[in-house]
Amino acid sequence: MSFRIVANLRQQYLLLSVLGGLASCQAAPAEQPAAPVAPPRQRVTYPFPTKMPYSPAQISQLFGIVYDRNDPNPALHYQVMMPKTWAQVTLPPRQRVSPQHPVQQQGLLKSTQGPLAEIKVTLVYVPEEVSPDDWLANQLAVRGEKVLQAQSYPQAGGRQPDVLTISTTPGPQRISRWVVLKDGAPATGGAHFFVLQASTLAINYAAELADVFLLAVNNFDILHSTHWDYAEQLRTLVRAVPARVATVFPLSWQQRENPRSDEHFYQVKLTKDLAGRRIGQVNLMLTAGQSEAEMRRLEDENRQGYQQADHLTFAPAHFEPAPKFGTFDQVFTALTLQTDVPAGAPAQERQVLLARAGTYWVLLENTRFTQQANPEAWAISKRGFEIVQEHLVVKP
Repeated sequence: MSFRIVANLRQQYLLLSVLGGLASCQAAPAEQPAAPVAPPRQRVTYPFPTKMPYSPAQISQLFGIVYDRNDPNPALHYQVMMPKTWAQVTLPPRQRVSPQHPVQQQGLLKSTQGPLAEIKVTLVYVPEEVSPDDWLANQLAVRGEKVLQAQSYPQAGGRQPDVLTISTTPGPQRISRWVVLKDGAPATGGAHFFVLQASTLAINYAAELADVFLLAVNNFDILHSTHWDYAEQLRTLVRAVPARVATVFPLSWQQRENPRSDEHFYQVKLTKDLAGRRIGQVNLMLTAGQSEAEMRRLEDENRQGYQQADHLTFAPAHFEPAPKFGTFDQVFTALTLQTDVPAGAPAQERQVLLARAGTYWVLLENTRFTQQANPEAWAISKRGFEIVQEHLVVKP
């Protein structure tokens, strides 16, 4: 698994200026000097390099690769790069990562010269299919980490995050750069997340350490991947009318087709339960010969149907054009929030996609808890929707 930069979501910082004094309607006496103007104050910014700052010769001279092959399972072996002036710390004997012991620190590298800094590698067993960037976002929120900069990479197992954060918990602030690699565990189910955290005190974080962190992130890799990108096996859905439609979805999701489907209309609902509770639904509808205006009306009727059937009121969808994918010529998307949420109830949201392939239209929607209301359920349901969309094909 290598890194391919596809997006740089750099957060922009505003310059804050302090304007002092009140405007006077009378001119100041000539002998009085003008009041000094306070210089503008700037927020502290922290470097987030994305381009390699060293030549290959410099990298060879200054850095080395550490290979961790200590785990009995070769699929858990990895490599990471560190400066030659750093040292690898010997850790206590490890427990094997398992559903019963899902988190284990695998490696620790520390600076021996200059500012104190470290690179930590942690292995996490994840039982449900989630995207690495959503999983990391939830973890950072729990840890009290504020995101300063972020970018992500599209991978089959979900977007791969590369994030710079600053701690907000009591004590000296730390800057950390995080990356997560995902590898499925088809023999046992679930997936392994390899989490790298390169960190130092905020007062020590300058360009030199930022470059060290970049090299650690870009050279972090799994040595013996299982070549399976998911925490679950996938089921295939193929139908021939009203058009040839095919997609896949995680095995733990339940499939229920509309018995009224015919040569003009097809519908299937996929639902996900966790711990005996419904946490998400994906609704796929395929129509033949409909116009865009008719599809928008169908979407609005669908939205109102949730209010009648489940007492869920969602705000109207405001569709925006979205990038084309697969066989689709036009794509629109919208995300709407639940309104009038009962006191004490977790809020929900509804993500909708309209896509046209020739004379056929697809309405694809995902209803789920919001990230704030239930982060785990949000990530699982959102991931199921992503998998269905990424593999969706419609042909005459």
